[in-house]
Amino acid sequence: MQFEKVAKAYRKTDMFGAAEARDPETVVIMVMDELIKAVKTFHKNISIKTGDLISRSKSFSRAISVIYMLQSSLDLERGEQIAYDLFRLYEFLRIHLIKDLRTGSVNKSSTALNSIVDIKTAWLNVAKD
Repeated sequence: MQFEKVAKAYRKTDMFGAAEARDPETVVIMVMDELIKAVKTFHKNISIKTGDLISRSKSFSRAISVIYMLQSSLDLERGEQIAYDLFRLYEFLRIHLIKDLRTGSVNKSSTALNSIVDIKTAWLNVAKD
């Protein structure tokens, strides 16, 4: 990942307090937290009949923005297969969030979310060491 690029983007927008983060692990964990929170809020409000449409719209937009940030931070040349795999996972989540928005029900985006949670857990373990 090109951590400085992501951190600079966050500092510019002061997105969710990432401007305070100094190390790459903290930035990634904060971004993952924000993505997980946005997707869960989107899932909670997915139904057109029972969900809060404003929350659904805002959380969807937030999730898509965070996904784009994560994708653009990947160094596909130096990161090799791991970077490509992460890009594909983020893209899978993005595509299925869009499909879920269209159908009004949670489908495969929940599978991708579980993978994001697992990756965040791995980053937390890296940060501990």
